[in-house]
Amino acid sequence: MLNKAEPGPKKTGGGNALSNAIWRCPGLSAIGTFFFSIVLIMGMPALEVTLAPSTWYDLSSETTLKQFGYQTMFEKWGKMMSTDPDEGSEAAADEPMMQNLDTLYLVYECSDCNVLETDKLEAIKALEDAIFAVEGFEDFCQLVPDPADNSTFVCDTWMSVTSVMPYGLYHADGTIKTEEEKANTKSSVWCASETERTGIGNSLFGTDFDCSAEGGGSTQYVKSSLNFGGPLEGFDSAQTDVEEQHIEMSDGFFIPKLAPKIKELIAKQSPPGVSVYFGGLKPTGGVMRGVTLSYLVADMMYAVGAMVAVFSYLWFELGSAFLALFGFLEILLSVPLSFFFFAIIGNENVSFLQFMGIFIIMGIGADDIFVFMDSYRQSLRLADHEHDAQFHAAYKRAASAMLVTSSTSGCAFFATAISPIPAVSAFGVTMAFMVLLNYALVMTWFPAGVLIFHRYICGGKECCCKGLVRTEAEERPKRGCVEHFFNVHWMEHFAWNIWVRRITLLGFVCLIIASISIASSELEVTGDLPQNFGDDHPFTKFRTYSGSAFPAGSSVPKIAVNVFFGVDAADPIDRAGLDSQGSKLANYANFDPDFDLTSHDTQLAIKELCDTIAADDTLVVDAEVYCFIDDFEEYLALDGRDFASGSFGPDIVGSGFAKYQRTQFMLRYGAGGMLSGNVVDGYEENVNDLDDVADVSELNSFAFISFNSSLPLKVNEMTLAEMRTTMEAFQAHIDEHNAEHPYAQAMQFCLLWYFMIAGEAVVANSFSGIAISISFAFVVLCIANWNWLVAVLAITSIVGVVAVVALSMVEMGWDVDFLGSICLIIVIGLSVDYTVHLCHSYTHCASVDRIERVRIAVVDMGVSIVSGAMTTFLASVFLLLCSMTFFKQFGVFMCLTVCYSLVFSIFFFMPLTLEIGPQRSGDAEGKSSGDLPACGKKAQVEPAT
Repeated sequence: MLNKAEPGPKKTGGGNALSNAIWRCPGLSAIGTFFFSIVLIMGMPALEVTLAPSTWYDLSSETTLKQFGYQTMFEKWGKMMSTDPDEGSEAAADEPMMQNLDTLYLVYECSDCNVLETDKLEAIKALEDAIFAVEGFEDFCQLVPDPADNSTFVCDTWMSVTSVMPYGLYHADGTIKTEEEKANTKSSVWCASETERTGIGNSLFGTDFDCSAEGGGSTQYVKSSLNFGGPLEGFDSAQTDVEEQHIEMSDGFFIPKLAPKIKELIAKQSPPGVSVYFGGLKPTGGVMRGVTLSYLVADMMYAVGAMVAVFSYLWFELGSAFLALFGFLEILLSVPLSFFFFAIIGNENVSFLQFMGIFIIMGIGADDIFVFMDSYRQSLRLADHEHDAQFHAAYKRAASAMLVTSSTSGCAFFATAISPIPAVSAFGVTMAFMVLLNYALVMTWFPAGVLIFHRYICGGKECCCKGLVRTEAEERPKRGCVEHFFNVHWMEHFAWNIWVRRITLLGFVCLIIASISIASSELEVTGDLPQNFGDDHPFTKFRTYSGSAFPAGSSVPKIAVNVFFGVDAADPIDRAGLDSQGSKLANYANFDPDFDLTSHDTQLAIKELCDTIAADDTLVVDAEVYCFIDDFEEYLALDGRDFASGSFGPDIVGSGFAKYQRTQFMLRYGAGGMLSGNVVDGYEENVNDLDDVADVSELNSFAFISFNSSLPLKVNEMTLAEMRTTMEAFQAHIDEHNAEHPYAQAMQFCLLWYFMIAGEAVVANSFSGIAISISFAFVVLCIANWNWLVAVLAITSIVGVVAVVALSMVEMGWDVDFLGSICLIIVIGLSVDYTVHLCHSYTHCASVDRIERVRIAVVDMGVSIVSGAMTTFLASVFLLLCSMTFFKQFGVFMCLTVCYSLVFSIFFFMPLTLEIGPQRSGDAEGKSSGDLPACGKKAQVEPAT
């Protein structure tokens, strides 16, 4: 027995079926829970980490689905443009590793020196040779014929200024070229004239490279590239299963081997005074995925630090390494279990946003542990209870309190799950599972651990049972310093000093009103997509310099808006069976059965639309348009045929125009021009991987035209309203065309429309999610406490936290983007815990006096909420160290939310309850003001401890 025997009979039993089972067989309960969890985790379907841009698109939007239809058909058209019709249908399968799969780039930047100086070139060559020699690269490199023996193949080397190729500055024997040889290379290879560079010169050197300069020239920027080849082993073609090949390259080589080695080499061997950045430029390529995930993996290492901090605090607070380990395992188990349930409901991919749940659940899980342990310790003060009755009383009390908080937190995350943005929705679903599973484990696994510790390890010894036994000299266990603060100092200032209390409440009310006023007027809604890294991060600098410091990156200074034909507007695509976070946009696009490209009337209608939109100088820059009908007219004119006669319409799908169109495409692509054209019959038999097109025979039923628009290059340079205005202006021309030409129905595509639509969805989801979360929290609080008044007071406190968090977002310059949307919704889930614990303790207290009920609430639950806030704060601090902007900003948000929630619950909600909280009557029924009348039901009261 834990307590010293006392005279008189003691209460026994009182548990439910689950608590009785745990009481009788704690060891078996713990083992059963653990192995059942492990079985589920081991049986989890495979999940892939995805970085697909489409995970941030609004899949509920018709415009998004239409744009998917365009992209699906454009992908097929792009394959046709890269296939030579003369090769015939019997072309051989791709040779292994001979086709380009992706490219790794290194960018060298020296703000105040010349990268082409000899010492820097030598360092660059040493660095690139070391990267080329990384073990395993030969399994993924692009193969080229060996210059010494064309019958064999070797890995393609760096395209670099240090190459031994004619464009490089090194001889085959490893010696560097003389200054005279450098000047000859510049004039004959890098420059076409003193004012114009060649394609090689544009690829290698920054925009500051001057062909008219003397000698070998100078530049602050140099770029090198190294190719990865396909098809990889086990794949038939570089054009099939492309995503799988990129994932294999990324996960099998880049993340575990290449990326860490490159970072190490850059740290040790960078040229003197030169910064080196690396990455890929293909958005869904293996290099881009590998680089991003390599930084994500590094950030996840901070989760280890957060775990150590949380475990240490658990150990300190619980006074036992065994209990701390038991509780910590409970928290960890909830993470893979949540991914298990996420997978079995049909998901195949996870985004990096979901990994933030690890940091969040550590705080929530530790809070639940403290609630149970405090309930257990307080139940030991019930001297008229046997130990089994004390355990059952603690179990019942903790289960009730945590069910309320878990329900409200879970709902807040499920409110995020209603978002049409796949990444946001998946985060909400995963976090909701995590919270609910943590609750299940803290009511099964952890109580069993407490009993095992009590019976077999502690044995009633004071030395190892912190707060779990009474000494001979004391009637009850001593209160800790936190309990003493609430019992003495807090009560002195807020319970007994009415003016301090009321002035404090007035200050909080003014703060809430000011926060709502300022946030509603100044919090800007942008809907911007999250930026992976900060402006000073190496990968951000790589993307910036590779896009602006080199001619190849700055040669497309405008955003294209494409108008396309041939996709069914009512049912553009089929997405049946596709994962919402997968990179595949559609199984196939559905064709418009009324669109006939061979019709001369259709061709005239398209040409008219080209001219009409191009003439609108508010939408199109300098009438820059590419219209494939113009190409067709030029093609016919080559042998004297007249387009205007209308006699040659069917020739637009012939092989002759197909070859001409391919040539024009390559010219424009090589010059950095817009990709525009039509899908034609002549390519049908030569295109690989067309099994996902609804009807291959109708490939000639798709076409598109392109316009260089006046849209800004960056999304954040234009508000959602301005972007919507531009889109609708384009749509006005298209609607007029569609009304006059029903046989040539047009739709528009622009990458910025994805961001605009998703941003608008974020705005709507923010407010609806907050409304749903608050409404559900109110309902749960009413049911749990059977009192509407205390629920109103609690919701007022929670709204105050949301308002102050919004005010902080304004002060920090944050916008309501994707992260801001999530923050404003889940702030309710995070802030509700502390208020609900106090609310639950107040309502269920047996005392009649309002002041005594408040005292018992803050004293009994104060330790739990302070400890829970401390662990959440500790976990959040490690997010601030992450390199990914998403994690770092979320860490700031969590730290602020925890602090505000703790302050509001203790210094606003409790004083507010002292002023106008429910007052229990002194009659036999013991009703409180604000009780809900429902068949005589009332909140069950608990004895004071």
